[in-house]
Amino acid sequence: MKKVLLFSLVGGMIALASCGGGPSAEEKAAAEQAKMDSIKAVEQAKLDALAAEAAAAEAAAYAAEQAAAVDTAETGSKDDKMSGTDSKKEEATEAKKDKMAGEDVKKEESTQAKKNKMSGK
Repeated sequence: MKKVLLFSLVGGMIALASCGGGPSAEEKAAAEQAKMDSIKAVEQAKLDALAAEAAAAEAAAYAAEQAAAVDTAETGSKDDKMSGTDSKKEEATEAKKDKMAGEDVKKEESTQAKKNKMSGK
C-alpha cells in the first residue's frame, strides 16, 4: 500500500507541475493588450513629433519668406536710389563719349585741312 500511495503522490505532483504552471488565457490576453497599447502609444508619440516638426518647419519657412519680403522691399528702395545713381553715371558717360566724338571730328577736320593746305601748295 505504501508503494501505491507513493506512486499516486508522485503522479499528482507531476500532473500539477505540468498543467498549472503557466499563465491563464486571461493573463495572456491582458499581457498582449498591454503590449499593443504600448506600441500604439509609441506610434502616436512619433506621429506627434513629426507633426510638431512639420509645424516648426512651416513656421520657419513662413518667417524666412517674410524676412525675404522685407529684404526685397528694402533692397527695392535701395535699387531705386541706386538706379538713379546709375542713370546719372550713364548720362555722364554718354556726355564724355559725345565730347570725345566731337574732339575726334575736330581732329579729323584739322588733319583734313592740313592735308588740303599741303596739297594746295
